[in-house]
Amino acid sequence: MKSALELAMERTASMQESGPLTDEQRSKISELEKEYQAKIAEMEIMVEARINAMASQEVGAAFSEQVGLLREEMGKEKALFEKEKAAKIQAVRDEAS
Repeated sequence: MKSALELAMERTASMQESGPLTDEQRSKISELEKEYQAKIAEMEIMVEARINAMASQEVGAAFSEQVGLLREEMGKEKALFEKEKAAKIQAVRDEAS
């Protein structure tokens, strides 16, 4: 899995290669950013709610293990959202080419 820095550097490089963006492209990219921020926030809220619900039922090592698994799953889903968002943004950038 790539670090956030590596992903940001790749995005910056691809932005420079595709040239300047039109106002319409900027708008579409902005909407995609907002959409995926909302999806990630919603997922994080749902995971935290599940953790809070489990906290009243489980204790000790079992609780810690479940929390770890939920956070790991959340990280994987977040990475998938980021990859999907990057692909859609690249498609918007490629529209002008």
